This record gives sequence, C-alpha cells and structure tokens, in this order.
Amino acid sequence: MPRLPVAIALQPPLPPLPTAPYPAPSPLDTHISTTLSSTDYDTACVPLTNPRWQERWERLCLRPVEEELDPTSQAAMTRDLEREVVDREADVWRKEGGLRRNELNVSRLEETRGLIAVAAEWLEMDSSDEGIRFDSELALRAELSQAIYLGVPTLILPAPQLANRAYLASYARAISNLLHLGGASAFTELSVRIPISDPTELINQGPGSPFGPPTSGPSTSATLPNGMSVPQSTSAGASSKHHKRISSLSTRPASMHQNSTTLAPNGMRNASGASAVSAASSTMSARSGAAPAPASGDPCSTWEMWDTIRSMCGYHSRLTVTLDLTNPLPPSVGALSRWTAEPVKHIWLPASSFISNGKGYPVLSKACQAFLKGMTKQSPTYILAGTQTNRHSAGGPSAYLQYVRHITSQAQSGMINPVNGQKSDEPAYTAGYADFLQAPLQPLFDDLGSATYDVFERDPVKYRQYEEATYLALLDLPAGGRYVITVVGAGRGPLVACALRALKRANRQAMVYAVEKNAAAYTTLQERKELEWFDTVQILYGDMRTVDVPEEADILVSELLGSFGDNELSPECLDGAMRFMKPSGISIPISYTAHLAPISSAKLHAEATSKARPASAPETPYVVMMSQVNVLSADGGGASGRCGERVQQCWQFEHPRRDLILDSSGAPLTNSHNTRSATLTFSIPHAGPCHGFAGYFEAHLYGNIGLSTHPDNAHRVSPDMYSWFPLFFPLRAPLYLPSGSEVEVHVWRLSEGRGRRVWYEWAAEAYLPGAGGSVGVGMGGGSGVGPGGGLSPGLGLGGPLGTPTGSLNGRPPLSPMMDATFSPVRNTFLGAGGAGFGEQGTGQGRVKIGQTGLHNAAGVHSWVGM
Repeated sequence: MPRLPVAIALQPPLPPLPTAPYPAPSPLDTHISTTLSSTDYDTACVPLTNPRWQERWERLCLRPVEEELDPTSQAAMTRDLEREVVDREADVWRKEGGLRRNELNVSRLEETRGLIAVAAEWLEMDSSDEGIRFDSELALRAELSQAIYLGVPTLILPAPQLANRAYLASYARAISNLLHLGGASAFTELSVRIPISDPTELINQGPGSPFGPPTSGPSTSATLPNGMSVPQSTSAGASSKHHKRISSLSTRPASMHQNSTTLAPNGMRNASGASAVSAASSTMSARSGAAPAPASGDPCSTWEMWDTIRSMCGYHSRLTVTLDLTNPLPPSVGALSRWTAEPVKHIWLPASSFISNGKGYPVLSKACQAFLKGMTKQSPTYILAGTQTNRHSAGGPSAYLQYVRHITSQAQSGMINPVNGQKSDEPAYTAGYADFLQAPLQPLFDDLGSATYDVFERDPVKYRQYEEATYLALLDLPAGGRYVITVVGAGRGPLVACALRALKRANRQAMVYAVEKNAAAYTTLQERKELEWFDTVQILYGDMRTVDVPEEADILVSELLGSFGDNELSPECLDGAMRFMKPSGISIPISYTAHLAPISSAKLHAEATSKARPASAPETPYVVMMSQVNVLSADGGGASGRCGERVQQCWQFEHPRRDLILDSSGAPLTNSHNTRSATLTFSIPHAGPCHGFAGYFEAHLYGNIGLSTHPDNAHRVSPDMYSWFPLFFPLRAPLYLPSGSEVEVHVWRLSEGRGRRVWYEWAAEAYLPGAGGSVGVGMGGGSGVGPGGGLSPGLGLGGPLGTPTGSLNGRPPLSPMMDATFSPVRNTFLGAGGAGFGEQGTGQGRVKIGQTGLHNAAGVHSWVGM
C-alpha cells in the first residue's frame, strides 16, 4: 500500500512574487521544490493571500471606533467626505470583486501542482455583525475564484467559531453558495477546518452552564482532565481573531425595533442602525450561541458544527474536512469514532500537538496515535505546522515528519477496521471495493460470469470452513456405509472439491452429485469431472428446485448465502431442494441469522443519493465493503433499559424444515413461511446522523463451524474471511440522533402471493428517553394529562427538547408528534388505564423526536426475482 501523504505548512514570510516572465521559475515554485527535495515531505500547504489583502479589505469594509463628533463641525464634515470616498471604492469592490497581484502568495499555474492552499483565516462568515458576514463572503468568493482559476486542488477554509454558533447557518449558506462557483467544471475542493474539540467542553466533560462563557471579564485559564491548561477568553471581543471595528454596512436603515445606539459589552465600540442590532445580538450569542452539551457529557460541539455545514450544503462531493488537532482530543472513543465516517481530507498537526518523550523528541500521546491509526483508511494528508519553532529540545524539524511516517506506516501494516475495531490485512483482490456500492446478486435471475466465480473462490477461509463442516458431518455417520452428498448451486465446483477432501479425511465412501443451473458454468464442471473427479462425481444440469436427482442425499451442501444471509434467496432455494433429502439428512448450513446496526457514513449517503444514480437508489440495498463507516449504537440497555446489543439479530432460518405444506412435486405450496419482520431498539451514546443500516449474517454450518460477518464476532468465527461484504440499507434522508437517544428500527422480509419476488422494507423512529411520571401534552400553556388521566392545565412545551418549561416535577413533556390517543408510543408514557408513565409501569417513557418514511414500499424499487 502506498504511504500516506504528509504536507509541510509553509509559514510567512514567503518568497516574493515572480520578477521574471514565464517560463522562468517563480520564487515560490523554487522554494517549494527545494523544500520537498531536501526533506521527505510530499507536498506543501501555503496561504493563498498575504497581509496586503487583509489591509485592503479592512480599509474598505471596516470603520475604526471613533468618538462621536458634532455633525456640524469641520472635523466631522472632513471625516464624512473621506468616508464617502472609501465607501465608493468599497462598493466598486463589492460589485467587481477580485484580488490584486500584490495581495497573492500564489499567482502562477505551475506553483499549484499538488498544492494545498489556505484561505484567509481572518474572514468571518459567521460574525455577529451582519455586514462583516456578507463582506467576508465576498472576500472568500474572490479567493475561491483565484483558486479555481489557478487549478488549486484544495482550499482550506477558516473554521467557524463556537462563540458565534448562532450564526453558523450564515457560514453554511455562504459555503453552499460558493460550491456553485465555477460551474460543473470546477474541481477545487473546499475543506472546512474544524477543531477536534472545544477546550471549554472538555472541562469536567462539558460546560457547567448551558450559556457558555460569560460576555465580559478578564481572560482566565482552565484545566482539562488531562492536566493541560487552556486559556479561555471570556469575551468574544477579546479574541484576536474577532473584529474590533464596525462594518460599513451599518449605514442600512434601522427597523422600528432597533435602537439608534448600542454600547458593546466591552465599551469599546458603538454603532447605529443595523450594526447596533448586530452588537446587541452579539451579546446574546455569547450567551446562547454555543449549543449546550448534552447531559451525557458527549463532547460533540465541533462535530455538530461540521454536521450542520455539510447538511446545509447537501453533502456536496467537493466539501471535505480538515481536522485540526491543535486542541486536545476528547476523552471518549465514541466521540472520536464519528470522524471515521466523515470525509476527512486533511489532518492538521501543529507542533504543539506533540509532547516530549524521555529524550526530548516529539511524540504523540497514545490516544492520538490510536486515533491517527484508525483514520488511515481514509488516506488523509497530514499537514505539519510550526515544525521550525524549536518547540522540542531534540530531533529538530525533521523529527515530526519521521514520527508521523512511523505511526502511519504501522497503521497501514495492520489496518484497523472502524466497524469492528479489529486489525485486518485485506487481500489484494478486495482493493478498490472500499465504500463502493454494488447491487446484490440475482443468482436465480442472472447467470454469473467466470470472473465473478473467480473472485469468490479466492477466499480460502470460506472453503476451509465448508470442508471442516462436511468432515464433521461425515464423522457423525457410521463408518462402512455408502452415502450421498449433493452440492446444489455448485458453480465451478469449489464445494465439490471440499466434499471430496472431507471424504478422504473422514475415510468415508460416498457418491457426490453436483447440481448447477448456469449452462456456462456447467461446462467447467464437465471439464473438472473429465480431468479431475472422474466417476466420483455425477453432475446434473438444472434448477435445484425442479431437477431430478437419482438418490436422496445424506448431506446437502449449499453456498447460497448472501450478505444478509437470506438476501440471495437461500431459504426459497433450499425449500425446493428438500425433495431429494433423506428424512435424516443434514443440511450445510444448518441455519443462519440476519443482523442489523445503525450506521453513519457521509460517503455512502452521498453515493446512494447522487444525482448520477436513479431515483430509486436511496431505497435499494447495496453490498458494500464498509470503510468510512461509524456504527452509532452501543451495547447495553441505554437510559431506558429497553435497548439491545450494538448489533442485533433480526431473524433466523433453519434447514431442513419438516413442517411445510407441500404440493404434488414436493415443493412448498406458498412462500409465506419465509416472510419475516423485526423491531429493534438501539442505544445511541454519541450524537450522529443515521444514514442507514448495516446488515450482517452468521451461519451455523455444522458442529462448531460457522461463517460470520458480524462485526463483533467475525474475528472469532471465521477470521480474515472476505467473501461477503455487509449489506447497506440506505435512508433517503439522514435521521439525526442526539446523544443518549434511542432509535427503533423496523425491517421486513416480504414476498408476494405468487412467490415470484422477495424484497425488504425498512423504516426508523428516533426517541429521547425521559423520566417517569405523567406529563402534559399541550403546547404553549395548553392542557395536559395529569395523574389518573385527568387534565392538568398549563403543562405545555414551552422550551426545547430536554429543557421543558412546562414539565411536571422535572419530567419531560410528551412530544407534540405523538398526541393521538391511539399512538402506541403515547401508551409508552401512560400505563394501564392511563395512570402510569412508562412501559408496563416501569416509570420510564420517551419522547419521539423524528422518523423516516417507509423505504422500498411494496418492493417497487428493489426486489430479488425467483
């Protein structure tokens, strides 16, 4: 596997602009080439613009805080004339946009080969000042236009600010608009720089107040759980990145609800009109802008910002993440695992992220090492910044690069599967399949090609397990007898070879029949019989459900399992093959189970909902080798105690079945006995969007031999098996699941009366667990249900979920989505007779917060033909 790329962040001052015409190399190009050739870095990261750009933008778009002057004085008149000249120049810039040559660090096409450009960090698309937001967007548009013109592969955008959370939607809207710049031919990716954590959120596992930092006061420092001291700014205006001047768009007329003047909390500026309101709203945003952490202490605020941005941008394929590890990592592994399912393009590693080992060399903490190893499957580019600052006493600037190379090479030699956390060395024939959506096979409808058979037969684990199961079954048969082994769906004959080897090992005698309906594969069976098997094998052409076999089988061996166990119609096929089994016959496999788990994967969601795919794609199950995937659920009962395991069983099929009603040919009269349904409840410890469900299977072949793709069991049952990838059931729209929530998944396996098709349907509902007790169901002061079913006025939903203002004795109100008396979930709140609160009087209720539609209703979009 090729090594992961590492970039060096080149810091100012950078080389001057070219002084000689092309094709003479530019100073920047020479500097980058020299740096890369003299080190082991793969590419460079450079600011697109220089401080001259910031100086011009601030001169045009911002005004200094000045004392109020008598409007009739000469000084005021002179100032107003000067302002008018600047305002005219600013409006010309707003109309025409663009950068000047002397404001650029990167000005030539040849300088951008593999270059990572960084947009101006001082831009604030989420500023509390409306004018600054709009002018920052225009400035970023100018930078992106230049990047697209030069063919820059990636432009890293400045991070949104947690203190300005109330204006995050404005940031996201600006990015969404910019993604349309350049049209369909634009390929420059926008990568939002997102900090790995919010230091204030890590203190005591979450902020102590739902309002975030105070709005004024001196700077303080706080201590994180790991002992690190993190400075805290107690005022949004105290941060060096925040603007200290008023937007020139403050000349807009104020509405009747706006004050004419407002004094900012720090007393440093005043404004009129729109900016007055901006200043006032800034005071409010410092209190209410940052989203409070959930009660569980899940450190998710920075991830939540990213989730908001990418959701408002429609999961755009050119929008990625630059994960900034400047701040300490959250202590929760579950919180970190979210990023394995996100499009992380770069990982920003400043020198300050490293600690010193015993000899003074820079190293990363154990937690950081494990996190970086887990991210290697996404092949991010690591950007090392500040390596020239002599922060560590030994090793010099090259020590950081050498250490990152060491860590990433270790990770690639034993890749970590983010779905099951196990190390795995994937075989070469699985290369290129990661997160690639494949339509499930239709083995009864379509005949497979030899190349498809060849891929399946390269997995030695599966056939080793089949051979061992057949061997154990033969040992349970008395010695000295003559037996019949029938292989149905023989393909090119690998199971036939397994059966012959098992017979030799067990010292048993048997006739082996091989049944295959694929006429092309049948010719390969003919060749193997003639050249290898001779008279030990009889081959039969035809469908196992209708073909005549000369003898009844003691052992029936089949390889009909799909990614979800039954999705390639193994139950239907083996029902038809029961005709030629002895009453005491053994089926291999004996049984198999289907399993499900809710997952988050931005990549799979983007693929399934891509405009390039048909409209039915989001309601079609796909076979996927899952890589950039995060399982959202966790073991344990959750807050309510009603939840199951992290991955839960849906249903089971057993063979042979002796209780079926058969027709005159010996086949089942209907297929109704193979329909199934399941309702599964999962605990969600860490917030995340559910993009669908991962389907797995486990098969009991015989004795203690099995096959498994279950993420928690596969490494024990059938380690290193790659014949089956999980089945992905997508959701048309993501279902957001907060920390501590529950998701109830409904899934059905259905068949029409004539038995010609089999399909799956699925849906989900999201809930927040609540405390016991009866509560009001009204809204805004309406009446509610009291003890014994009586009405209690004034118990409404006056506040957001989780902080109800109309609760009773601290108990959360019912959801307004569930106020119908026949709602089964409302009965969850109300015990027998409506007097209790909880399921069967357990005192534990839940609030419904979301649901999906029914996917693939009536099998319209996806089905398997019989």
